[in-house]
Amino acid sequence: MPIYEYRAAFTTNCDLCKNKFEVKQGMDEDPLVECPRCGAEVYRLISRSFISIVSPLSQKETFETYTAEEADSLRLEEGFAEDQIWD
Repeated sequence: MPIYEYRAAFTTNCDLCKNKFEVKQGMDEDPLVECPRCGAEVYRLISRSFISIVSPLSQKETFETYTAEEADSLRLEEGFAEDQIWD
């Protein structure tokens, strides 16, 4: 069942809808039009979708099976960008 995010259309003091809140709803259900707690007008937010890949990684892609020395010798980190810290 999808989880939808909502926020109050206008500033409220309600603890639920003044910030965004989540509601589990079926895809065939109509979106909420009012806060379930205070009745204020709410609108549904557009959120990022969550995609999960279920296929397992190949042994070459799995770092856990190798020691650091083995990973270096097999060049498993080749092609990965170094971490950068932005101030």
